[in-house]
Amino acid sequence: ESCEQLYEMSGKCEYGLSIDNPNIAGCNFMEGIKIVRKNGTIISGAAGQNITASVFIGLFAASFVLLGGYAYYLKTKLDRAKINLSE
Repeated sequence: ESCEQLYEMSGKCEYGLSIDNPNIAGCNFMEGIKIVRKNGTIISGAAGQNITASVFIGLFAASFVLLGGYAYYLKTKLDRAKINLSE
């Protein structure tokens, strides 16, 4: 019930929908969300790729794989170095 109340009170843009009593309270807000790039162009909607973020994601993924490989190497080296002293 509380989720229904929150949904009813939330801002929506139901403009152009064939429903009874459309809620258009959020239309102006949603239209006002724009992204201004460094060169001054204004875009609305999803932004493009960020090169810096992509580079850091790639570096993180590569270092994760390399660190995992090194940990596996050390584990196998440790397993081979065990000597059974009870015999």
